Amino acid sequence: MALDRQSIARRDFPTARRGYDPGAVDAHLAEIADEVDELRGRAGPGAVLATQTSEQVRTILEAAEASAADIRQGAEAQGREHVARVAEAADTLRARIDALEADLAGLFANLREEADRLRGDLARVAAGAADLPGGADTAAAAPPAVAPSALGATVGSVPPADADAEVDDEPALVAVDEPAEGGGRSRDVDGARIVALERALRGEPRERTDRFLAEHYDLPDRAALVDEAYRAAEKH
Repeated sequence: MALDRQSIARRDFPTARRGYDPGAVDAHLAEIADEVDELRGRAGPGAVLATQTSEQVRTILEAAEASAADIRQGAEAQGREHVARVAEAADTLRARIDALEADLAGLFANLREEADRLRGDLARVAAGAADLPGGADTAAAAPPAVAPSALGATVGSVPPADADAEVDDEPALVAVDEPAEGGGRSRDVDGARIVALERALRGEPRERTDRFLAEHYDLPDRAALVDEAYRAAEKH
């Protein structure tokens, strides 16, 4: 019920017999209305504004609490989803690490097996070499390789020249043929051809070979013989 004068001092009450004196009741209600008016006058318009403000504040607080609850619930849900995703990623990474570790272990095992197999093969090869006739002394007992310069010495009967002598003056090359009568240059074309081929195979310059043949051989066509020897050397 509104506490204003009209509501307090109204006179439209139902009547009944043997009730209160209407005049006394009216006077009492008038006094109450006066007191309410006086209280409202003391409070002034600020009281009404305060009441309205408090109501608005209460409404705002309730809305803020509801929003905070919604935000808290949303944050908790997002946090749980994020934690779940991180846990799933960690499990996937751990599985990959385990698989990689297994692959590496298999690779190391294969490498060890290959190393053991190679060591066994080497041991068998070494044992087989030891069982060969002569064993480790075979290489020492092998005949020395024949030097290319000895080719000319094997054709004639003149012994090979000293190792310190110049190549152009090497008597072994001169000995491939018989010397001409009177100590002149040789006319052995086949021997000169062998000497030219030997020098070409050794990689000596063409001019040096031609000069050597000119000094030690009397040939009808020395240039053609030198060309033939170097062409044959290029094929090898």
